[in-house]
Amino acid sequence: MSNNSNLCTWLSMKNFENDIQTKLEKVLIKYDLSPVEFSFLHYLYDQYDSKASLLEIKDSLKLSSAAVSRMAVRLENKDCKPIIRYHNDDNKKEVCLKITDSGISHFKEAFQVVDSVLAESFGNQDFQALRDMILTTNIQQES
Repeated sequence: MSNNSNLCTWLSMKNFENDIQTKLEKVLIKYDLSPVEFSFLHYLYDQYDSKASLLEIKDSLKLSSAAVSRMAVRLENKDCKPIIRYHNDDNKKEVCLKITDSGISHFKEAFQVVDSVLAESFGNQDFQALRDMILTTNIQQES
């Protein structure tokens, strides 16, 4: 079966992603963040003015509106108050979020740990083997 290599590659990618997700969950506990909440803060931090509408965040993180709204409430209620909610001056119906100074500081601390976990994960032999498997699968499909 020629698609067997595709299936093996996909399963390996899924397992690798699950392993990273588990590692990130463990290290982010110290920062009272989930990996998705970390991604949420990263998106806001990465914006030019450190703010975005709920719709922009929803589209960027590929989440439902309800999930983004719930996550915003959870982040607003955290001790370090990493975000604030406000209404757009031009469109009062549009809800926007801004990362606070304490949120930026909190994100930067967590980022150092996340970056270290990712560097370790991407530098290990399992990732190198997965990368080779992906490349081999792509080459086989082109032939």
